[in-house]
Amino acid sequence: MTTTQYVIGVDLGGTNVRAAVLDEATGKIVSRSANVPSRALDGAEFTAQQCAEAVKQALANIEIGTEHIRGIGMAVPGHIHPKEGEVLWAPNFKDQWLGIPLGKMVSDLLGGARIFLGNDANLAALGEFKYGAGRGSKHLVMFTLGTGIGGGVIVDGRLLTGSDGGAGELGHIFIAGGCPEARGGLAMFGTLEGMAQRDAITERAARKVAMGRRTLLTQGGFNRHNVTPKEICDAAAQGDSLAIEVLEETGHYIGLGVASCVNIFNPEVFVIGGGIAQAGSLLLDPIIRTAEANAVATLYAKCRIVIAELGDNAGIIGGAALVGHELAG
Repeated sequence: MTTTQYVIGVDLGGTNVRAAVLDEATGKIVSRSANVPSRALDGAEFTAQQCAEAVKQALANIEIGTEHIRGIGMAVPGHIHPKEGEVLWAPNFKDQWLGIPLGKMVSDLLGGARIFLGNDANLAALGEFKYGAGRGSKHLVMFTLGTGIGGGVIVDGRLLTGSDGGAGELGHIFIAGGCPEARGGLAMFGTLEGMAQRDAITERAARKVAMGRRTLLTQGGFNRHNVTPKEICDAAAQGDSLAIEVLEETGHYIGLGVASCVNIFNPEVFVIGGGIAQAGSLLLDPIIRTAEANAVATLYAKCRIVIAELGDNAGIIGGAALVGHELAG
C-alpha cells in the first residue's frame, strides 16, 4: 500500500487546459492529461467543465485512491483571489470574467474536491521556488516573459499575494519615462511589459529592418506581424548583428526591472522564465550586466540571476505546489 502523497496541478490558458498528477515530495509528474480546449470564449461554465475533464483524464491514467490526493491547485491568468477561489478579472476569457467562483465550480464537478486557485505567473514563481531553480532558497522573485510579462515574489518562504491576490504584477512597473501611449492591451510604453514583451521585441527588430539594416531575418521576406522572438533568437545565435542588438536592448530593459526588484525585495534568487527566456545567455548576459550596474551593490551581491527550469510545465507544477503551500499556511 502506497504512502506517497499526490497533488494535482492544472494550467488554464486561453486556448487549452492541462492537468497532471504529481508526487508531492519530488514534484515529479506521474500522469498527465491531453491538451483539452479551454473554451475560453464560450463562458465560465464550459471552461469549468473543461478543467474538470482535464483532471479526470490525468487521474484515469494512474491508479491512485482519492485518499492519496491532497488537493488540486489551478494556475489561472488574471487577478485571482486565492482565499475565495474566485477569478476577480481575467481579460482573456468571455466577458473578461468578473467575479467568477471558478474554484467552487470545478470542485462541484469533481465531487467536492479541495481546490486552490492562484495567478499563473505567481504560481510559476512558487513552482520554481519549491521544485525548480529556486530550490533551497527562502526569498525569490521571478519574471515570466512572453506575450505579456508577469511575475511572482516569495518572501521568507511564502508567496506574496497582497490584500486580495493581486500582488506580483511586476510587468507593470515603470522602468522608463511613462506616457499614455499604449503598445497594446494593458502594456503601457515605459513599463517593463511595454518595453520587453513579445510585441515590443518584434517591433524593435522591425524598426531596425526599416532603417535598411542587413539581417538574416529578411531572408524570404520580413513581416513584422509574423516574425517571432524565437526567430530573432535563432538569428542572434547565428551571429546576426541586428538580432543580437535587439536582445541586448531587451535584456537592458529587463535588467532595469530586475534591479528595481532586487532593491525592493532583496531576493536570494531571481528567476527569468517564460518562452522568451529560452534565448539563454544572449538575453541573460545583458540582464545581468544592467542589473549589476543599477542595483544596490550589497543587495545584488546576495542574489543569483538564473533561467527557469520548469519550462512548459511551470503552470502545472506551480499549481501543484500551491496545494502544499496553502495547506501548510
